[in-house]
Amino acid sequence: MLGLKARQRKALYRDFFKTDDGKKVLADLARRHFVFTTTHVPRDSDYSAFNEGRRTVILDIMSLVNIPIEDLEKLGRKADDDGISRTDNGGDWNP
Repeated sequence: MLGLKARQRKALYRDFFKTDDGKKVLADLARRHFVFTTTHVPRDSDYSAFNEGRRTVILDIMSLVNIPIEDLEKLGRKADDDGISRTDNGGDWNP
């Protein structure tokens, strides 16, 4: 059973990421942090592990808010089709 602080944290995440903007942000984070692609970097196990750590953070958020990966993939594809939610090489947000 979750304690009060854990329930409050989960509610905060759920309330934000269930909004339309929150879902768009989560879809963008998922795309940029290896949820839909491999974390493996050939001949560099350290960087592969680093990438997997990035991916794990997003998966943890997805678990907290109970958003299926399929929903995020659809949002990501729609954002690509609409020309929004792209990032440059520096990782800056460019709506």
